[in-house]
Amino acid sequence: MPRLAADERTARRGQILAAALACFARTGYYATTMADVATEAGVSKGTPYLYFPGKEALYIALHEQWDCALNARIDAAVESLPDHDRRSPRRVLHILVTAVGAHIIDDPRTCRVLMEARTLAAYQPAIAAAVQDNETRARGQLAALIRAGIAAGQWPAGTDPDMRARLITAALHGMMAQWHLAPGSFCWDAVADALAS
Repeated sequence: MPRLAADERTARRGQILAAALACFARTGYYATTMADVATEAGVSKGTPYLYFPGKEALYIALHEQWDCALNARIDAAVESLPDHDRRSPRRVLHILVTAVGAHIIDDPRTCRVLMEARTLAAYQPAIAAAVQDNETRARGQLAALIRAGIAAGQWPAGTDPDMRARLITAALHGMMAQWHLAPGSFCWDAVADALAS
């Protein structure tokens, strides 16, 4: 019996997150209310509050859901590489970038909604903390990959791993924005070639 209740709770939470995504995609973060989310989900106005304390928490949950799915996609892509490619930091960076592109192509609406996070971070402390944590973790992983590539002779010895990680992150965010303005106007594999060079 408790397992069924947990499954129902998980399903309802997912239903509310999907409704929040639809509302944020339609009207943006600020114009969306918890009442809008409840209406979209087909539940009573108080139901979303049983799962999330407010709109900010809903947005952060969407951000975490996106990140978890993206990390799983990247891990699977890296795991699918032959052993010799998996030992090449440059090849791993290439596959990482193409995995990001594939994730954007497969879920453009969530990506578009979450691109607002960097702006919201200036005004919403909890969103700022979530974005900062994610950025710090991603840059740290990229910097470690660049360091390994420098040690393997794949990038010049004078390369600053932390700056290179920042540039790669900034380039990915910029390419995401361009993709949403003109979907299909470039190839993510070409982006991966440029960033891994």
